[in-house]
Amino acid sequence: MKALVKNELRLTRKLLLIWMGIVLILCGFAYFEYLSLKESLNELTGLISNFPKILKAMFGVSGDLTSALGWYGCMYYWATMLTNSYAVYLGVSCVAKEQAQGTAEYLFTKPVGRNKVVCAKAVACVCNLLALAVFSGLCNYFTAILPLGGLEQREAVFTTTLGLFLTGLTLFAITLLASSLTRTYKGAVRIGAGILLLFYGISITAEYLEAPMLYCLTPLKFFDVYTVAISGIQFSFLLLAMIIAIGSVITAQRVWMLREI
Repeated sequence: MKALVKNELRLTRKLLLIWMGIVLILCGFAYFEYLSLKESLNELTGLISNFPKILKAMFGVSGDLTSALGWYGCMYYWATMLTNSYAVYLGVSCVAKEQAQGTAEYLFTKPVGRNKVVCAKAVACVCNLLALAVFSGLCNYFTAILPLGGLEQREAVFTTTLGLFLTGLTLFAITLLASSLTRTYKGAVRIGAGILLLFYGISITAEYLEAPMLYCLTPLKFFDVYTVAISGIQFSFLLLAMIIAIGSVITAQRVWMLREI
């Protein structure tokens, strides 16, 4: 089990570094963008306030950009688009890629149960998600929070980063289950992309309609940056995320154990 996890981490570290580089580029762009706009943030905020509400929801502008939390929330939104995409990719490719590469027959006939193989891959993916979430949190802190003098909510950096990881974990588990139910890797990729787009659509709709009751339908709103920064992580959403994640992973394991390769 330990050897399988180490091997999977070794095989996926290059891709993880690439995603970290993309996050770093995004946060670096946000930092220099702030430096160029800080003298005219009031004018920019006034201009954006005239935008249609649906556009503001689509671009993650839900707070006052002149405030530290408002700017951080906007940058956090774009960072989550990357981390969420990475989580979906891991969920889709975690096991299904072995079929596309023609290595599933070899992997599942090794003297290790399929259950351990899938579990080891899932553990490695969770480690990668945690690493990317922590890296994104640090990048956001140094490029979006420090330049504005810090947030009034001192624990917000930790809680929002934790929310980032939990969102990615939930998406990973859902798409891992979806990939186990499809017959081809290409089909799993299409379904994974569709799931992510569906969740984004529900998220934008909930934001536009100001309907918190819709938050439970999309993991992207379980740990909303503004709610988490001000009030902390809500236990109900934490419990829902854990139920979805654990239930999806356990079901995916059982499906892969019974599946013919």
